[in-house]
Amino acid sequence: MPDISRIREILSQFGPSSVLDVALIALVIFATLRLLSGTRAMTQLRGAIALVVAAVALGRMFDLTVVNFVVDHSLTAILIGAAVVFQPEIRRALDRLGRTGMQGWGSRAQSDEVIDSLVQATRHMSAVRHGGLFVLERGTGLQDVIETGVPVDARVSPQLLTGIFYPNSPLHDMAVVLREERVVAAGCVLPLANDLPYSDRKLGTRHRAAIGITEHTDALTVVVSEETGDISIALAGRLTHIPNEDRLRDILRWLLQPSDTPLARGPNGRVPV
Repeated sequence: MPDISRIREILSQFGPSSVLDVALIALVIFATLRLLSGTRAMTQLRGAIALVVAAVALGRMFDLTVVNFVVDHSLTAILIGAAVVFQPEIRRALDRLGRTGMQGWGSRAQSDEVIDSLVQATRHMSAVRHGGLFVLERGTGLQDVIETGVPVDARVSPQLLTGIFYPNSPLHDMAVVLREERVVAAGCVLPLANDLPYSDRKLGTRHRAAIGITEHTDALTVVVSEETGDISIALAGRLTHIPNEDRLRDILRWLLQPSDTPLARGPNGRVPV
């Protein structure tokens, strides 16, 4: 039978500050799980929790002195190990936190001129099978990527975009970075995606780079395949084929002008790309 007096004593110490304390911890746990949901880190987290629970259970059940000692004195090591293992997720979380509250005034929606130029350029490149990779900067700054390329600082136009990726031109192998209405740099080196689904493991370097930059930032990339002429969009580490230029224009407007362009969401509430 539970000790009623003990329970009342505990509840009497549970004041407004305790409610706030518990709510904050619960919010942190919820935000962490939501951030890791659907990533490889969630599997690693479940494995780590299972290992710790097994060690605690075995240590208490069989009175294992050394195991109990290690469990009782391993909190600092666990925290350091978690920081190392989950480094990409921690960086992504800090990046999202830094962008919070800035979407309305910290970044500007792309103009129709930029979107139309990009659509026209990709249409032409797709028809003649000239490969290309365009990176559109959004909330996260891409200065470190820009510094790996050649400064351009020119107004966006279809002729400029297609000219950069003309075969055998000095800059056609790398990526172009667009910031607002300017082509900031060309020939930029992007990080490659490492952990790809089985269906995407045959992708070439250009497509891996298109995915890789979106794994670390909120950038949007548009890639044209040199082999097939297919046009794809990469966002948040996911690559999706775009069937035609009208669909490409609609998706770009939905993503880059969210307050101006209605577009039906998918069944999971995400942009249908």
